[in-house]
Amino acid sequence: MEYKYKLAKLQYDKEKNEALIKRQRKRAGQVFPKQLELEFWQQHLEQARHNINQYFWSGVLIYFILTVLIITGDYWIIDRAAFKHDFIHSFLGLVNGAFCLLTLFFFAHYRVLRPYYAYAAMGLIFWAIVSMTWLTMTVHTEVFRHQAMMIICMIYIMVYVLTGVKPFHMLLTGLMAAVVAMVMLLTLYIPIDVMVMGRVLVGSTVMGFLISKMLCTRERMIFLVMHQARLSEKINRIHAEELLHLSQHDSLTKVSNRRTFDEMLDSFFEQARHDETALSLLFIDVDFFKKYNDHYGHQKGDEVISSIAKSIKDSIRHMDFVARYGGEEFVVLLPETDAHGAYAVASNIFKAVERLAIPHSQSTVASTVTISLGFTVYKGEADIFKSDFLQRADQALYRAKQLGRNQIYYHTLQVEEML
Repeated sequence: MEYKYKLAKLQYDKEKNEALIKRQRKRAGQVFPKQLELEFWQQHLEQARHNINQYFWSGVLIYFILTVLIITGDYWIIDRAAFKHDFIHSFLGLVNGAFCLLTLFFFAHYRVLRPYYAYAAMGLIFWAIVSMTWLTMTVHTEVFRHQAMMIICMIYIMVYVLTGVKPFHMLLTGLMAAVVAMVMLLTLYIPIDVMVMGRVLVGSTVMGFLISKMLCTRERMIFLVMHQARLSEKINRIHAEELLHLSQHDSLTKVSNRRTFDEMLDSFFEQARHDETALSLLFIDVDFFKKYNDHYGHQKGDEVISSIAKSIKDSIRHMDFVARYGGEEFVVLLPETDAHGAYAVASNIFKAVERLAIPHSQSTVASTVTISLGFTVYKGEADIFKSDFLQRADQALYRAKQLGRNQIYYHTLQVEEML
């Protein structure tokens, strides 16, 4: 039932995801359902943090090269009359940029800071735009002031693309930074063309928002396709697990089948030989089961087999193994169990079947369904083979039936010690 429930839920989720993919193709950028939307942005932020960590040292190298080129270029560009003032502002701008990028890296890299990454990114963007606007627009060299506008545009676009923060949140942050920067410039009576500066600040914000929105639209489709692939993989895995389970278990009794028993016997036998520990093997047969089937019908016979299988399962330990050997026969493997322990388990099984009290009018040994049980014990001997072990347990069952059924018989692995 659990398998069917999981499969039905995954199929339902897959159908919903397919519908979302169709909607995205018709109208790109649509918001997902609440839980999926949350997963998308968590993954988006995680990917942004991963990229910052992965390319940190490459970024450091590129920033260092740019710093060298900018400082060298400043020497030739800055007016000699304002060289000291403008050079200091340029240098402070580079230091400020390094501080912002390094702080962003810390919030992306350190686990304790990661929950605050998005807030830190928006705060750093606000600070970077306002501070860089002041540093670059208060220089005296005219060429520098023109360069400042390009730098502001680059900051806007770069942070939109790199940080992974929601575009709308970035838009609000950028617009607030633009307003504060404009008010600051006007308050400090810094000579600027208000119209040009406003277009640079607001235009850069809108352009960054549109670029980020387009990238997120593409990411949304990729996310849905990957989500669909994960759902399909889970469905296929459940099918594979169920097929494996069916191939290893008897469909009627739900216990393991003959094939699985052969595999487990190999494993348990080799382990017992390696550790030189006891391994007990029980053979169980339902007495006069053919007569029961002929008299009560095969459906009733199936019910008896299922009931006995359940009784056996309930009578053994978690570490023990039970399988349907064929027809009305069952086998039980008891690792680390000597003859006394095996007899105790056999007695528990025997009594559990007896307590079922299933009527059997065709039996010549009792008025209810009974079982015959034979077992043997392997003690890790090097000169005993698996086939001998299996044969002795089968002979023990045969002997129990030969002596009148409805009993337990123990057969040692050494023929001369047979009880």
